[in-house]
Amino acid sequence: MIKLDLLTQLFALKPNTTDILMSVMLLILICSCLTFFACANPLVPISLEEEEQVKAELKGRSFRQFDPSVDANKRKGVILNFFSGVELWAQYAEGETALSEWSITAEDYRIEKAGSEYRIYFQAPRSEQILPRQCHNCIETSGISISIRDLFDSEKIRFKLNISNDDFPRPFPIFESWTEFREDEYFN
Repeated sequence: MIKLDLLTQLFALKPNTTDILMSVMLLILICSCLTFFACANPLVPISLEEEEQVKAELKGRSFRQFDPSVDANKRKGVILNFFSGVELWAQYAEGETALSEWSITAEDYRIEKAGSEYRIYFQAPRSEQILPRQCHNCIETSGISISIRDLFDSEKIRFKLNISNDDFPRPFPIFESWTEFREDEYFN
């Protein structure tokens, strides 16, 4: 009898406007979160076959970009080389004088993929600062990766540097949004 009275009272309650509004807002929030996570493209490791294909596509290639331009008085430059492994070289110069120059290299790299983006992570990286003072392995490398979009289309290929730590020599980092890097020929 008590259970029946409790159910009767529960169904007799009429929700007020605030309760309805809160319920609708909660439903909208839940749907928005589900939509966001369903559309997010998480990075996942690629197969050995696809990794070999990506590395073959990049091997022997070199890409460079300058901000604001190669001829600007104050400019930042980045070169990505895939001659033997991967190298990220960066420089800040004013006029004819380089003020900051450093590089990160690795003989091998691992690759993850999300949609048309490949992300390259240095394996056993080595760093070198050339200017303003020379030192080896003095640049923190744990928070850096290189993203490549449209890798197999030379007309559309874009790069982005992912730098999650704040230990890089100033005025870096740069090119943290998708940027077209010019491809250069490599001469021995």
